[in-house]
Amino acid sequence: MRLFFLTFFLLAGCTPLILGTGVVAGYMLSNDSASGYVNTDYRSLWDSAYMAIKSNPHTEIIEANESKGRIKANVSGNIDLVIKINSLLERKQYLKVCARKYLLPQPHYAQKIFFKIVRDLE
Repeated sequence: MRLFFLTFFLLAGCTPLILGTGVVAGYMLSNDSASGYVNTDYRSLWDSAYMAIKSNPHTEIIEANESKGRIKANVSGNIDLVIKINSLLERKQYLKVCARKYLLPQPHYAQKIFFKIVRDLE
């Protein structure tokens, strides 16, 4: 009986630790992006996305590949930003903005950039 209580007492702190690790892992795998269909031509969307990133003085563009429809950037040294554009039709594009800070999703920042790109198209 004494061994049971001793084991329970020693392992009591491990359960929250194990459950806490599962919660963090689940959050890291959660949705980190804002995406949607945009009714415009590819070139206009690319220019709008590129200028939305370039206009921020705290943003460093790491890669900009127009033929692949991909822009990678780093914001203030903390947030990794990836913008992907897939052309579906001549006037219909699929835009996806992903943002992560220290490997954790930042969906609010991704939404902010997504809406800035779409708003700049108008």
